[in-house]
Amino acid sequence: MIVTIGNVSKPVKSPQKPEYVPKKYLLNTSTQEGDASMLKHLKWMLQKDILSQDIFLIGGPGTRRRKLALAFLEVTDREVEFIALSRDTTEADLKQRREIKSGTAYYHDQSAVRAATNGRILIIEGVEKAERNVLPVLNNLLENREMHLEDGRFLVPALRYDKLLETYSQEELDNWKLVRVSEDFRVIALGMPAPRYPGHPLDPPLRSRFQARHIPPPSFRFL
Repeated sequence: MIVTIGNVSKPVKSPQKPEYVPKKYLLNTSTQEGDASMLKHLKWMLQKDILSQDIFLIGGPGTRRRKLALAFLEVTDREVEFIALSRDTTEADLKQRREIKSGTAYYHDQSAVRAATNGRILIIEGVEKAERNVLPVLNNLLENREMHLEDGRFLVPALRYDKLLETYSQEELDNWKLVRVSEDFRVIALGMPAPRYPGHPLDPPLRSRFQARHIPPPSFRFL
């Protein structure tokens, strides 16, 4: 299937888990935003997706940015993972949590890991609230598509992993606990300008990982 918004087109794949694809956000967002304004935002997001760039939607308080991101996922038939950052967010919330099942401890992948390995879109809510302890993990995932996991596995970007497959076998890479990050993995960050609102000024290295777009408040015609 090919998705076309304006003069921008992109082939899209069928989702492996359709239940992870947002539904009914496109109609609601269109009604609130106005068709022309919404299409401009969606076209811009599709352009960045084609360029394999991560997105940062900036705007005031409210649900507009989140609904727009979910509408984009609905249009492109993409699966979603979600994480909301706060001052209590830790590395474990981004990587893995240790859980106990039937008396046995095991590591459970969190949303960022599931999104990276399954080629989903990771929506990060409140990125301006990211504390210093999680910034290195976020920066490494965004810039290098790499992450060291607590169970010994290591996420490797798709291009490097495929290059290794030319020299080594799949069994050897599995023994080394290397995990391929899908080329379809993207991040959509949602945040508010700081310091006008509660939060921290964005760390410059983190800020440089995104292509940003301001989502203005709605016109009175659509309220």
